[in-house]
Amino acid sequence: MEVFLHLLPLLGSLAFTGLLIHAIFWGMTFTIDEAFVRVRFYGWTTRKVALSDIEWAAQDWCFWNEHYTNTVNPKRMVLLHRRTGVFKNFLISPPSSQEFLKVLVARGVKIR
Repeated sequence: MEVFLHLLPLLGSLAFTGLLIHAIFWGMTFTIDEAFVRVRFYGWTTRKVALSDIEWAAQDWCFWNEHYTNTVNPKRMVLLHRRTGVFKNFLISPPSSQEFLKVLVARGVKIR
């Protein structure tokens, strides 16, 4: 039993890494409600951007931004350019970027 106690930190770090990878690739979702675009992990809101703060949106990518992405596929990236904040660009990757942009247009956000 003493031998297995030395493995607890390794097993704990492996479990934490596995949970983190699962949270990023499968637990992260993006929703649009009446006032906000929300980034959620397992249903809990982690980050939200007010729709009134979004100057424009585009299916684009840029380097200097706030990333909430779970893919490297540039076709799924949606760039939200905000009016305020230190990082004005907010990059997300919803499952269907075209549908996401259509919902943003319906909420009054300009598309570039």
